[in-house]
Amino acid sequence: MRRSLLAALLLSVSPLVAGGAEAQALRMAYSTAPVSADPYPYSDTHTGALAEHVFEMLVGLDDSPLLSTGWTWESPTSIVFELREGVTFSNGAPFTARDVVYSMCRMMYRVDGRANVVTSSLGPVTDVVAVDDHTVRFETTAPYPIITQKLKFMKVLSADAAGIEGEIAFDREGDCGIVASYPTQADFDNGDAAIGTGPYVYESFQATGDADLVRNETYWGEPPEWDRVEIRSVPNNGARIAGLLAGDYDIVEQPSAEDLEVIGREEAFTYSGVPGLQTIFVVLDTSADGAGGVSAPDGSSPLADVRVRQALSMAIDREAITQRLFAGNATVANQFAPRYMAGAPEMPELETDAEAARALLAEAGYADGFALELSVPADRYTNGQLVGQAITQYWTRLGLDVTLRSEPWSVFQTRRTEGELGVFIYGWGHPQGAAQLVSGAFAQKDPDLGLGSANYSNYNNPAFEEAIRAWAVEVDPERAEEYLAEAMEQAVADLPGIPLFYNHELWAHRADLELTGGAEGRTMATMVTSK
Repeated sequence: MRRSLLAALLLSVSPLVAGGAEAQALRMAYSTAPVSADPYPYSDTHTGALAEHVFEMLVGLDDSPLLSTGWTWESPTSIVFELREGVTFSNGAPFTARDVVYSMCRMMYRVDGRANVVTSSLGPVTDVVAVDDHTVRFETTAPYPIITQKLKFMKVLSADAAGIEGEIAFDREGDCGIVASYPTQADFDNGDAAIGTGPYVYESFQATGDADLVRNETYWGEPPEWDRVEIRSVPNNGARIAGLLAGDYDIVEQPSAEDLEVIGREEAFTYSGVPGLQTIFVVLDTSADGAGGVSAPDGSSPLADVRVRQALSMAIDREAITQRLFAGNATVANQFAPRYMAGAPEMPELETDAEAARALLAEAGYADGFALELSVPADRYTNGQLVGQAITQYWTRLGLDVTLRSEPWSVFQTRRTEGELGVFIYGWGHPQGAAQLVSGAFAQKDPDLGLGSANYSNYNNPAFEEAIRAWAVEVDPERAEEYLAEAMEQAVADLPGIPLFYNHELWAHRADLELTGGAEGRTMATMVTSK
């Protein structure tokens, strides 16, 4: 696979002739296809990354003001944002508070009856009021101190571009008296409704997830370096790295450990990485009524017993997984949030002890094992299938009858949503804070507090609930972290899921490019510059 001579010839930035001058183009290969140019109702990383080239939020992913210049709490349930002046959408319409109200209405509206995770997390918002053109007030049912974290994912749309006239009155269902005027997903995908304030505008979007972007010449911020950005969706890992070496792409995401070895032998290429915010873990359905794909000879529900869950965790050698499958480019997990991120509690390491695991199974009444199906999406996580194979081996050594089921993300996601998966590998990012996973995946559902939007484990523990509910309304940051530590300690003790590792975000790219990636793992043209 050595292509040194060809790669050296391809080192110059891809030129495109535009109006008689050379335009600088950046070509990026995503590992997963963005679903749509519509930023709602999708909340996956790749759809978000594509959207954030075009649309912006009140609060940036790094927690800094973006379309807002700052915010002030008027009361424990009322927060006021001052909006940036002099900003226009790419169609020339001015950005005002009215656009924020409209965007929140669209965020809360259930497109095709479906709400995404971010929609659910903004459930505590009871009203959004345009105080004046550059001031907007959010009101909530109860103190909701993490609203600024949640608003990092509310993309701002243009009310004028949607043809909305007059004042807009917010309601929690997202109807707002304008539901008939909402653009469809097709309107976004063909570019008609894809009007944002961001550094790029859509030239085209394809159903495959491929997109071409051009620089927004009226952008209010610092102009991006690249005149044109070409995003291609290449799920096959080998095809991505081959495309990089062949000069088809300038940047590819999620290279494997083997890819990094190849890159290391090529002077024309390099890679960049950063410890990421995604926890990879195994979700376990703890319901006493049983779990999909799990069966015991006596008809009982093994995963309802905490000793069984502890045994499954103890059987896994996390250090071996991170070193052998990721060459150290992943961090062993000891809790349900990256240990190195702000606000994460101090927790002990999770024990690996196969003999103790067998003893726990015997104590729980499963000395002869039971059968389970472990599901993993085939096209979602770096080395996902290899991780699944490793876990299958660890659990088989305990005497369990384990079947590994790998399927496309679209199929996996449907079966997960319908409750068919009792044991599955999943990834959950934490760009909204260290409590994001436990508050969303393990809490009982409570839209008023933004809790339990994806509790596929059917976990319900009063001690955990008390701690996470206290965290949800605590306005004192130090006290909130104490409540989170209590909730995290309980979740790690009960193991409604099994923490495996924290992904590192990696990109392979041409050596003449400087890449400063973010821990949230988005692949953005704005993070790349020429050396």
